[in-house]
Order: sequence, then C-alpha cells, then structure tokens
Amino acid sequence: MSWELAATLYFGVMLVLLFGGVWIAVSLGAAGVFGIWMVRPALLGGIESVVWNTVDSFVLTAVPLFLFMGAVILHSGISSRFYRSLAIWLTGVPGGLAQANIAACGIFAALCGSSVATAAAVGAIAIPEMKRRGYGIRPTTGTLAAGGTLGILIPPSIPFIIYGSTIGESVGKLFIAGIVPGIMMALAFMLFLGIQARFIPDQLPASGERPTLRQRSAALFDLVPVVGLILVVIGGIYAGLMTPTEAAGIGAAGAVVVAALYRQLTFAVLRRSLLDTLRTNAMILFIVIGAQILSFALVSAGIPRAIVATINALDAAPYMVLLLVVAMYLILGCLVDALSLMLLTLPVVHPVMMAAGFDPIWFGVVLVILLEIGLITPPVGVNLFVIQGMAGTTLGEVGWGSLPYVLLLLGGVLALTLVPDIALWLPRQLF
Repeated sequence: MSWELAATLYFGVMLVLLFGGVWIAVSLGAAGVFGIWMVRPALLGGIESVVWNTVDSFVLTAVPLFLFMGAVILHSGISSRFYRSLAIWLTGVPGGLAQANIAACGIFAALCGSSVATAAAVGAIAIPEMKRRGYGIRPTTGTLAAGGTLGILIPPSIPFIIYGSTIGESVGKLFIAGIVPGIMMALAFMLFLGIQARFIPDQLPASGERPTLRQRSAALFDLVPVVGLILVVIGGIYAGLMTPTEAAGIGAAGAVVVAALYRQLTFAVLRRSLLDTLRTNAMILFIVIGAQILSFALVSAGIPRAIVATINALDAAPYMVLLLVVAMYLILGCLVDALSLMLLTLPVVHPVMMAAGFDPIWFGVVLVILLEIGLITPPVGVNLFVIQGMAGTTLGEVGWGSLPYVLLLLGGVLALTLVPDIALWLPRQLF
C-alpha cells in the first residue's frame, strides 16, 4: 500500500470517529490500531510496547505533580489572596485591574501550567470586582481569556513536558526557552492595555484611592510565598540542581507547605486537589497513549519520511514551510483542542520542520504560542467558553475582546522568527 493511501486511511478513520463523537484518545488509538491491522498486521504486537514505554516515563511524572501544585494553590484560596494583593501593587498603572489580570495570569500560570485553570482561577476573582468598578466587558473578558494562555508558555508548562517527551527533547531546555518569550508576551499584553486605557478610559477606568504604604507592605505577605515557590521551581532547573520532574515534586510539596502556613490545608482541600489532579492527568495520559499508537502506525507506514522527502523534492524555502505550518495550526486550532492538536500533528510536522533546518527547542516555543492562539479563537477556543460562562455574556463579546491578543501572539511568532535568540539565547547559556 502506498504511503498516500495509508495516510488517507489513518486520518480518514480518525476523522470519522472524531465527528462521530468518540473520545479523542480513543479516536487516535483506534485509528492507529486499525491502520496497522490493514497495512502491516505483523506489527500489532508492538502496540503493547508503545503503551508501556509511554506510561513508563520519568518525564511525564512531572505532569500530575505540577497539576497538584496548581490545584492546592487554587482550592486553598491562596490564588485569591495573591490576586487581590497584586491588584494593590498595580494600583495607579494605566489599565488598573485589567493589568492585574495579565500579571496574575502570568504568575499563576507558572504554578499550575494550565491555561484553562489559570483563566478560571483568576476570572472567578476578577470578574465580579471589575464589574463592580465599571470596567468594560470586552477588556475584562479579553484580558482573562488571553492572559490564561500564558499558562502554557511560562514554565512550568505541561505542553512543554508533552512535547519534550514525545520528540525526545530536553524538557529543562524547553522550560528555560519559554521564560523570555513568556515575559515578552506578558509585557506586550500589558503595554497594549496601557495604550488602550489612554484611548478608551470609559472601558478601563482609573483606579480610585491609592493604597497606603502599610497596605502595600501587608500585601507582600500574600505575594512573597507564591513568587518564592515559582523561583524555587524554576531556579532549581535554571541552576541545574533539579530535573523538571524533581522540581515538580518540590513544587507540589511546597504548595502543601504554603497552604499549611496559611492554615488553609484542610482535608476537603486535599481531597478536591487530588481528585482534580487525577481527572486531568488521566485525560492527558490517555490522549498521549492514543497519539503515540497513531504515531507508531504513521512511522511504521513511512508516512513522515515520505512527506519530508516530498517537501524536499519541492525545494521549498524554509520560511515558506514555516508559513504553511503556521497557517495549518491557525486553521486547525479553531477546530481541535490544544493538546490533541499538538499530539496529532507532531509525528508529521516535527520531521518536516527539522528537515527545513529549524531548531527543535525554538519550534517548541513557536508551537506553544500557536496553540495559545487556538485557545482564544472560536469555535473551539476553550478559554473563551470558560470566561463566557463566568462573565455571563455572549461568546462574541469574549471573542472580540480577545482578538487584539491573537494579533499580539502572532506578532510574538514573527518576533521569534526574525530573532530566534529570544528563545534560544538563555538555553544556550545554561546548557
């Protein structure tokens, strides 16, 4: 069977299952098993090895640990205290609470590594307060939906862990590579808000009474433990003292200690945090297993190798290849959730990008930004639905509020393309 026919068979079966309402993990795995049975049935016995090698991963152990760390911070109420303290320190900055949304999302994202969890955690606190102070619905929902996307770029990032484990690249390098682009995008969001506050002050009203020095000093009590936990996790990786998995373990233990110090570590908090971690990690792991089975089927049929050879034969310029890949992710990001899209496309796209001469660490950062865009573009933008439900508004309002940040994220991809060292300089110094 030719590789073209095999590819049509694999993706055809997968699409039929997906549109039929079958779970994504089952659709990916079933397409792979069916394809192997049709194309090379002798390899069916290798599927058990694929499954075992996928779950027997020291790198993937970091995922539930980071999820648990974020869940404890969220359910213990520490995230609420952190947001209110951050809002005190950002009083007087043009944009007021909207700026606090971006900063809080960026910092909380560094704790839980999940975009949806970040948007939901900060949104639950910010939306009632911003409505009370007269902020426009678009700036309110746009900053929360877009700010939440920083959760998968600023380390620790679960998509970076999945990407690194899938292609066999250093997760530590990916974490370090995401720091500067993550800060760059957060500052770009905040700069845009400052300009917006100048031209539409009725949508972003100025803050009221300025807090006193005593109030600012008291707010540090809720800021320092959270920031300190982030510095321990990222600093340990940065200094080479810990692997990402070890850092995740330290972070999870640190979150429990911080919750205990605030006297918020109850049985109910632990139970809810463990259940949330179990549900999310099970979902992620099953999708990873299904994607690895499909990847095994694609590689066994020689499809990635054939696609690379075809593109090389076209003698396309590397940046033309990149443009096509970006366009593909922008379109598919509107239809498929971020993690599934990454796992679905990596077996084919990664070899193509490497053959075009792009750095795998750099591409990992660009890929995550493209996935961020998918989180705030309809009809499947998960962050849009989360914020819409919390704000009690229409999806259109949230979408229009998020549109400027889609353009800013595209600007981030352009900046990384023109200056790859934005992502690569720091890992190069450390590794």
